[in-house]
Amino acid sequence: MSVWTKWRDRARAKILALLGVGTASASGGSSSSSVGPAPAWDACTRASCWGGSNASVRVMNALSPRMPEAVFRERVAWTKGRGANTIHLFLVNKGDGEYAGYSPWGVGKGPGAGATDADTVKRMLERIAYCREQGLAVVIWLQADDSADWARALASNADRCVARVAEAGLLASASTVVAGLEMDEYWNATHARAVVAAIRACYSGKVGTHHTGGKTTFASLGDILFYQVEPGRSAAQIKADTVAAKKCGKPVNFFELSRGPARELCEAALSAGAFAVGNW
Repeated sequence: MSVWTKWRDRARAKILALLGVGTASASGGSSSSSVGPAPAWDACTRASCWGGSNASVRVMNALSPRMPEAVFRERVAWTKGRGANTIHLFLVNKGDGEYAGYSPWGVGKGPGAGATDADTVKRMLERIAYCREQGLAVVIWLQADDSADWARALASNADRCVARVAEAGLLASASTVVAGLEMDEYWNATHARAVVAAIRACYSGKVGTHHTGGKTTFASLGDILFYQVEPGRSAAQIKADTVAAKKCGKPVNFFELSRGPARELCEAALSAGAFAVGNW
């Protein structure tokens, strides 16, 4: 049995046990859950990750135990109402936006080699399952920005930390796993390689990288480039930016091209060859 198969079966069993939706078969077959397998990475085409004034509403923080359940449900409904088919979710976020200060190790606690917090993981799994039940694909981001010390704690013990996340089942429903938001802000090349390698050790799907505006520093480590530019670009500029990003030779998700919904700019990126956008 491969390492991936072991992780998959353990993750599936944990999710089903926590959510009470049945038990997985010994062979890893289907369960009684009504939610099918995670959509393919290239089906995750439309997300709307920010709302409010200057991205004050952070959909990506929806796994935070600090976010009330009613607000979480509102964020999912808002996402669906925008016509999105995907939701992007942070696992580790010390200081990026509303309801920050959480990780699978608990509220106010950063990553470590020790066990994750059972109550926090249960809440996260329930919310991931709800997103899937609502018809949304899930893209998991291990690490937010504005969280440098937590990010370095994760990278310094990447194998153990990511293994804990996988054991908890938090990658099992992901269509893609992205190492971190604006990775070049807090990781050097050694850190980035370690985290991507740790993801690949226990997740068989596509791995994404993301950087500060206009950068592609660690793109060669991943399978998908999640791209970003500074706000204020025109549709014509976004088309040119997309063409430039594609020169990395990776599928491009033009993840952030504004600080809120920007349908015209998203359509410009898609028309220029991006397979997905984050400001729908």
